[in-house]
Amino acid sequence: MHKNILNSKLPASSSLCIVIIFIMTIISEWASYTPAAIVAVIALVFFTMIEWRRLDLTAKLLTSITASFTLILFLSSQITLQELSAICNSVAFFSFLLIALGVLKDAALTSNSIRLTGLALLEQKPTRRYAMLTVTAHILGILMSLGSVNLLGTMVQQGLSHNSKAMDPRIEQARKRRMMMAVMRGFCSIPLWAPTSVTIALLVTTIPKLQWTDILPYGLYMTVAMLLLGAWLDYINAPKHLRHLVPAVSGNLSDLKVSIPIGIVVITLATLSTILIVSTPLRPISSVLISAPIVSAAWIFMQFNHNHSKTISAQLTIKRFQKQIFQQLPVQRSEILFFSCSIAIGRLLLGVLDLDWIAIQLAYLNMPPSSILILASWTIILCSFIFINPMISVTVLAGVLSQLPVVGSMPTTIALVMMLTWAIVIGISPFTASVRFGAKVIGVSPEQLGLEWNGCFSVIVLVVLDIFLVVLI
Repeated sequence: MHKNILNSKLPASSSLCIVIIFIMTIISEWASYTPAAIVAVIALVFFTMIEWRRLDLTAKLLTSITASFTLILFLSSQITLQELSAICNSVAFFSFLLIALGVLKDAALTSNSIRLTGLALLEQKPTRRYAMLTVTAHILGILMSLGSVNLLGTMVQQGLSHNSKAMDPRIEQARKRRMMMAVMRGFCSIPLWAPTSVTIALLVTTIPKLQWTDILPYGLYMTVAMLLLGAWLDYINAPKHLRHLVPAVSGNLSDLKVSIPIGIVVITLATLSTILIVSTPLRPISSVLISAPIVSAAWIFMQFNHNHSKTISAQLTIKRFQKQIFQQLPVQRSEILFFSCSIAIGRLLLGVLDLDWIAIQLAYLNMPPSSILILASWTIILCSFIFINPMISVTVLAGVLSQLPVVGSMPTTIALVMMLTWAIVIGISPFTASVRFGAKVIGVSPEQLGLEWNGCFSVIVLVVLDIFLVVLI
């Protein structure tokens, strides 16, 4: 088992708050019971107070802004207690998302299959390795959401770390960058077509007369184009001057048979999620997140079962959850607060903004449709760099654009622009969950992963989008 990563003993009350958030959100999601979500948010508030000294500066700043904004709106009667209780559902759910994915990541950290698969991928030729990781990240992302970034990022890091002594540091860095870019680009293309993505669900419910089937063909074309562009950039940017330092690789596809246990985990997660979707009132994403800890527990049990009896393996699994997993989840304190506060601010803004007034003001500018869409796209990008989650900006702008006479008659075009921009944001902005998770897993800064490594790709896609809008509209 891996060593405890905590530098100091965390208060037991922090772990208790995490458990309360976890259980109450499940109740809220399963029974659509808002009081349970409110209890989860109260636990989140206590968790924040307990862990305040350990939060990073960004999380402290955003938490302070959220608390102040909420208080100002409430005292000025711009938001009611009923509206605040509704916002609790979103805040609790996002906290639960991070906790569930944290459990999945912990199971992956001690999986021998994860380590061996990482090593096997290192033995593949670079072009094939990139393609395999991209496709795998795309498929896993549809099923596991951000869990795929955790899972594959952990696999990449484990494989590189195990082989670091036999590898030149420059080769190790180049491989880390190329493999993680494959993971990120595969994951970030999901909002372009997947019906289970938050993006599609948000747009279909925000833009009148828009159906998923209207988006699907164009979304699939854009997905293929983005993945091919990423593969091409990976090929031309390969550090050819380091070829003489690259260790010989077998390139044998049969080496990847060590990944079969991971495939079993994914199939089990998909099966259990499907059962919950069909047999319960849970949303698809909620079903996946509730299934993740269950599958993680089974995964950990199987890891113990290699060397112990079933009874001892079950006891060790329970002990690991009690003594290790829930003890370590508070380490994600800054991420939990960062994204929970982002969602809270977004919901508060949607409650007080006058979308009709904004639409009227834009109509006075008398801009051509292409310019309006380009402006909206770049606004979403810029907003992502000032702590405004795309869930906030896309919701507001999609609602505004659908009411503008000049572009309101093009719901599919609006949706495609929003989808593609969202896909870019979650791969470049250092303040998005995907970039922060990916960076943390492989031990680099979010700025390095999003801006330095993926910046060129993102700018190219945005410029191509702008050219198409000018030419075709």
